Amino acid sequence: MQNDSITLKVLAIAIIGGACLIASFAVMGLVSERQDRGLEASNEIALIWGGRQTLSGPMLVKKSIVAGATQNEFVLPHSLKYETKLLPEVRSRGIFKTVVYKSTNVVTGEFNASDIKAVFDNDSNALLTVAISDTRGIERQMSINWNGTSLPLEPGAGVNLYGMSGLHSTVPLTRTTKTVPFSFEVELKGSEGFSFIPLGRETKIALESAWPSPKFVGAFLPSSQTVNKDGFKAGWQVSSFGRSYPQSFKTTEVYFDQVLLSAAGVDLLQVIDIYDMTLRSVKYAILFILITFAAFFLFDVLGGVRVHPIQYLLIGAALALFYLLLLSFSEWLGFPTAYLLATIMTACLVGSYSSFVLKSGNRAFLISIILVLLYGYLYLILQLEDYALVAGSLLMFILLGGAMYATRNIDWFSLERKGH
Repeated sequence: MQNDSITLKVLAIAIIGGACLIASFAVMGLVSERQDRGLEASNEIALIWGGRQTLSGPMLVKKSIVAGATQNEFVLPHSLKYETKLLPEVRSRGIFKTVVYKSTNVVTGEFNASDIKAVFDNDSNALLTVAISDTRGIERQMSINWNGTSLPLEPGAGVNLYGMSGLHSTVPLTRTTKTVPFSFEVELKGSEGFSFIPLGRETKIALESAWPSPKFVGAFLPSSQTVNKDGFKAGWQVSSFGRSYPQSFKTTEVYFDQVLLSAAGVDLLQVIDIYDMTLRSVKYAILFILITFAAFFLFDVLGGVRVHPIQYLLIGAALALFYLLLLSFSEWLGFPTAYLLATIMTACLVGSYSSFVLKSGNRAFLISIILVLLYGYLYLILQLEDYALVAGSLLMFILLGGAMYATRNIDWFSLERKGH
């Protein structure tokens, strides 16, 4: 390309850079594939250990036949309190990991006698049901303390709860007290997260765990929370005014999936999601290709060193390979170690090749330093999350300013005429 113009050379470099960028973005498809395989592994573990748990404190149910069809009427607790501790651990299936836990749950509260009387006309027995999303996580027999009497809980919700499983018991009703207290304890195994349904006119939730990276989800956020490296504590206080269903309702009036939508809880996130971090890093591929190619181009124009398009292509391929190295190493070593190793390998590869292309060890060392600084700054951007856009914009501004300063005295028209 000795007789080619600068414009044609820039065009050729742009085409090569675009091809390398496409190769970098191809890693995104591979990341999605690995994410799917990781999800499959998580689902396999959940099938054995227990899935995401949703716990619903007890409800009283009156069954009746209306027009030949079964109709259920629910009475919800006047007050309800959940006290839960999650004991997390990481389980593996091959190289893929997922979060599971054991939980201890103490549920207490009381029913209002007037709420019971409005539905149940006479002294009788009633069906009491406790909804639990995955009863496979229960490892021992349970009972409920109902108004001072211990009653066994039987498998099954005893009523259709639209996808929820559970436990049930038959409890005696009384008119002699204003409130009917209850309490029970349950140990549940599960995975990924835990949620509660705020059935009480006033519901309190106290949740704590040693897991350091919770994500609070659902219809209500905690009214108080503390999160640090040792774990988290969170508390909810939910009034019935914030729900879309009353304290007593019939299944013809409120579908139970509407009740499920009021759940609040937490997801146990991986401390570092290697796939999400890899995807975010790939989005900056154009920046690395642009800056590295610009550095070689300036050596070409200002330093009198001829750089062939094939050499640009090989350097761009090395930059694209960084993301594949990052993904493959992350699954085995974790993201921080994988990022460091991929950075060292890429900087050394491009730097050693540059010593031959640029015919100078000092220039090659400068290229390596530029790459290390860029990858280091990218890692900082990936950690910032909320400030990533600001940090990335500042980097682009600084680099553009540096390029403008370095080329401020170049007579591009003269270079065009000379054919460089």
